[in-house]
Amino acid sequence: MSGERPSGLPRVRPRLPFEPVQSPLTGQTGKLFLLALLMAACVAAAAYMLLVARMPWTDMRVVGPAIGALWFGLRIFMNLTPKL
Repeated sequence: MSGERPSGLPRVRPRLPFEPVQSPLTGQTGKLFLLALLMAACVAAAAYMLLVARMPWTDMRVVGPAIGALWFGLRIFMNLTPKL
């Protein structure tokens, strides 16, 4: 009796198989895109402080974003090289 379905209930349809959404911001490609975006923002900040705000090369508001751009560039290089 417990294995039988009551006749008044609607039949439940099985679910469709799950297909993940392929987004450009996921996985390895998204990681590289985010790092490249951060590197571009750091380059833009350093260039703005240097060229528009007329700050000297040694000012920390120029050096800080430049070091950040180098760091994110290094991270992109490390992610693109094969792992041993």
